[in-house]
Amino acid sequence: MDFSSEKRATFDEKGRVVLPADFKNQLGGKIPDGQMAVEIDPYEKCLNIYPMPEWEKRLSDIKSKLNRDDRIQSRLLDMFYRNFKVVPVPDSCRINIPNDFLNKVGIKKDVVFVGVGERIRLWDSAQYEAYIDSQGDFGTLFEQEICKRGE
Repeated sequence: MDFSSEKRATFDEKGRVVLPADFKNQLGGKIPDGQMAVEIDPYEKCLNIYPMPEWEKRLSDIKSKLNRDDRIQSRLLDMFYRNFKVVPVPDSCRINIPNDFLNKVGIKKDVVFVGVGERIRLWDSAQYEAYIDSQGDFGTLFEQEICKRGE
């Protein structure tokens, strides 16, 4: 799975948002297992949405790195598990994301879905614009982080 591009959407009056058709098509036209995982991003004010096969890989990777018998790692596991939820996604692809998740990242009504590799990020439109503005110049960053690493 390698999601890319951005699509704008709006939450309806019942607090649901439709997964854009482009992303559904990348999943083969059907949501695997009829559900997706929604995670509060640990770094940015957005949500990460994963198809179940990708989520299961992520979950396994995180669990393999943490020891629940270590006090600090156990607390991190507690926090991690509080910050994701598996949600059902019907054939209509209307996703009902928990209100507390939306509130934690400041998502109101108008949103942007952004495909980033194995995940789809969901941003409040205004916060996404601020995030994009804070990133700097693409060409300069690309040169610094990609081109010069090969030297």
